[in-house]
Formats: sequence, structure tokens, C-alpha cells
Amino acid sequence: MDLFTLAAPFFDLAMKISGHHKVLVELGERIKKEELKSNFEKKNKSLLDLGGGTGELVNHLPQNLEITIVDPSKAMLKKGQKKSFSQPVNHILADAADLPFNDDLFDYLIISDALHHFRRVEPALKEAARVLKPGAKIYILEFDPSSFFTRLIVFFEKLAGEPVNFYQPQKLVSMLGKNELKTEHEYLNKSLYIIQGKKSFE
Repeated sequence: MDLFTLAAPFFDLAMKISGHHKVLVELGERIKKEELKSNFEKKNKSLLDLGGGTGELVNHLPQNLEITIVDPSKAMLKKGQKKSFSQPVNHILADAADLPFNDDLFDYLIISDALHHFRRVEPALKEAARVLKPGAKIYILEFDPSSFFTRLIVFFEKLAGEPVNFYQPQKLVSMLGKNELKTEHEYLNKSLYIIQGKKSFE
């Protein structure tokens, strides 16, 4: 039995107890500001939550977005499917490195506290770029591997057999740049940073 099958029943509660759900609120607010800048000019924009698990982030997103959650864990998706969201949500079982979508499909793509679980990071980033529309926005929340808190995460996740692919933000920005994704990073606290940017129009 894998880590997320075990964690699924109490995953959302653990997020709230740890305070990590506040980061999801922050991320949702950033996307709402982006939508306000565009004056909600286009309804039914699409957002892909890659590694989105139970879909907890959906509760903090603008109502005009069509949400698709992709996750490799049946248990996490199953829990998400039981939730009552205020907008339609598609739950797709798939690997981030092999997405079942056409090119240039999504207006937003989010990877929230999930990238370090990906076993094939570079192919996953290439896939993320492929399914984003030109000019579409990408947001990635991750932990700085040099922080004490992240080192604790690495220790326990290694015990659980997880790949623990953590990157310094500058390294991740460089990796994204190789896939037509122009991004920059900002620290939210000593351990956690956010990368945001967009896909090139070229």
C-alpha cells in the first residue's frame, strides 16, 4: 500500500491542522487577481490541478473556471469525488509525465506541493508546457530543500518510498525555461516558495 492510499482518509484534516491550507488560500487569491485583471473577459476558462489529490484547492478558486484534477492516486481522487464542489470538477487518474490531453488546452496549470512526488520531473514539466495554451499561466508551490523543515520532509518521505525530488527555486525556474515557460519565484516563508509565470507565445 502506497503513502497516499494510507494518507487519503485524513489528508485534508492534516492540511488544516498543519496550517498548509492557508497556502492554498494564497494561491487561490493570486488566480482571482489574474482573473480580475482580465475582467473575466472569457468565461469557462480551464485550470489543470496537476497532482491535485483530493481537490482541496478547488474551494479557493474562481467560480468561472472549469477544473480538472489529475493525480496518480486512486484513493486521493476517490475522496475528492465524494466532495460537493460549487463548480464542475473532472477527476482524472494519470501520471504527470503522460497526460491524456491535447496540446494548448488549459488557461492555468497548478502544481501545489506535489512536484517532489513526481518520479519523472522533467517529462512532467514538458507535459505541463505542452497542455498549456500560449500565454497561459503556471503556478508551482514547493519547498526549498535547504530548509530544516524540508529536510524533515525528505527524511520521512524517503522512509515511505517517495522520490523526494526537491529543487532550489533557481534550478526549477531554469528547468521550466527549457520548456517555453517564463517564470520567476518568490518565497512565502523560510521553507516554501512559489513559482509563477506563463507559457511563451512563440
